[in-house]
Amino acid sequence: MRFFWAILLAGDALAISASFLLSYFLREKITSRVLNTLYMPHLEPLKSYLPFVLIFMVIWIAVGWEEQIYEPRGFWDELKAIWITDILTGFLTLSIAYIAKRDFILSRVMLLLTIFSAALLVPLFRLVLKKIAFTLGVGLRPVAIIGKERESENLAEELEREWYAGYRVKEICEDTKRLEKKIQEKNIREVFIISSCFAPRTLRSLVLRLEGLAEINIIPEVHKLSLAYGKLKNIGIYMSLSPYYKLSRRENLIVKRIMDILLSSTLLVLFSPLFAVIALAIKLDSRGPVFYKQKRLGRGEKPFFMFKFRSMKVDADRVLQRILRNNPKKREEWEKYKKLKNDPRVTRVGRFLRKWSLDELPQLINVLKGEMSMVGPRPYLPKERGDMGDYRKVIFKVKPGITGLWQIRGRNTLPFKVRLALDEFYVRNWSLWLDFVILIKTTKAILEREGAY
Repeated sequence: MRFFWAILLAGDALAISASFLLSYFLREKITSRVLNTLYMPHLEPLKSYLPFVLIFMVIWIAVGWEEQIYEPRGFWDELKAIWITDILTGFLTLSIAYIAKRDFILSRVMLLLTIFSAALLVPLFRLVLKKIAFTLGVGLRPVAIIGKERESENLAEELEREWYAGYRVKEICEDTKRLEKKIQEKNIREVFIISSCFAPRTLRSLVLRLEGLAEINIIPEVHKLSLAYGKLKNIGIYMSLSPYYKLSRRENLIVKRIMDILLSSTLLVLFSPLFAVIALAIKLDSRGPVFYKQKRLGRGEKPFFMFKFRSMKVDADRVLQRILRNNPKKREEWEKYKKLKNDPRVTRVGRFLRKWSLDELPQLINVLKGEMSMVGPRPYLPKERGDMGDYRKVIFKVKPGITGLWQIRGRNTLPFKVRLALDEFYVRNWSLWLDFVILIKTTKAILEREGAY
């Protein structure tokens, strides 16, 4: 692993050097011409800025080590840590320049450009380096999962999905006999223990057995609450975890609403020509209105009408009832997914709109009206309320979203109960960063047409 860390350090140094060179070029060749109305003196020769680059690199590595950017983690978690490292490094470099005064050459414009460039180039270099290294088998962490087969396989799928972290599952152990020997034989560096699969005394014994053999990760039973974040408190020798909803705080709701207004209004203006083209195509393809209104459940289970571009024939509900009555396989598919893959109700234009998720665009109007959010739980139908069970208590605490975790993890291919679990996770663990990640991944899912029909 030390060799892999060296690769990451070298990659960061190379990316920061490239960021500096790009910034120098932009400041000297482009920025000064664009801002020719301002007095912007030419920079010193390139070699004069070597102390700046070295100091920036040293601070970057120190801050990055503290932010754990050299530890195994998923892409989006690492990206967040890299951006924090980048901002803190820029601030500390500027502070050193201020203290050193004239003894330290620094262009504030170039520093700002370096920060922006590094925010893009460091993650890009790391992505390429990790892809190459993992393909060659370098830097992978052999891990074992200890627990019952079903829970272990679910965790293994999650680790595989987070390929960027470099985990490779070498062993799934339900039987803990000869566990130490298996770990040594397969050179396993890390183990994941699913605590819900063991009695407390057995779990303690298992941890004591494995200490010193491999890094231990305990997956607590609290994960079944979809709780990734909570308030930790120490009560004597005990530790308590208090679940809470981040979106229950008024200031978080205000921030989310401001972002919704800014994004939805901007996108409505940008997509207005596309709206006109789609409306014309729908009218030429089949009889009926351009928009389709459907009653959905919003925050507090309050009903509202959600807008979509019409993608079905006007008698779609009647056709659906006939299909479910006469076709047991279709009825089973509908009960599991609340969707039909080859739906005869969908028009030709509607099939295209659904394929590229363009039928969802009018929901921007619902967002602007305050009935929906850009990101949130799925907007559920009133008739689905009875199938939601206890999830209702959490999901309906917030507004539904145009997109959400269910959109980026399979969309229509996910069973109904899985969608509910993902929506609960979102409500409990909301953050602006999570919204940002979901919006970026939604774009990817749309382009790949994953689960769209």
